[in-house]
Amino acid sequence: MVDKNHKGERTGGTVKTIHQHEKLTLEQLQKLVGGYIQVFNLPLDKTNLVTNEDGKLMGMMMNTTATKLLHKNYPHTVKYGDFVVGDVVILHGDARITRR
Repeated sequence: MVDKNHKGERTGGTVKTIHQHEKLTLEQLQKLVGGYIQVFNLPLDKTNLVTNEDGKLMGMMMNTTATKLLHKNYPHTVKYGDFVVGDVVILHGDARITRR
């Protein structure tokens, strides 16, 4: 199910890539990111980035790889110093979150 697992630069965070036609349940995604999920549409990359909604409050370290994707798709986030933390999942194509 998980195709790639890249170490995030300067962090313990990972980036897991899920390809089209694959399906994950909410529970599986929560386990991969370590808590409640937050989904960002990345229009330039035609993907969705799934992060831990409370990651910053939990003190997770910055995930530089995921932060670069966020900044590429939403340049204004650089201006405001926004960043992504912890483990993330990238949903490509028609990869979906499903019910059990």
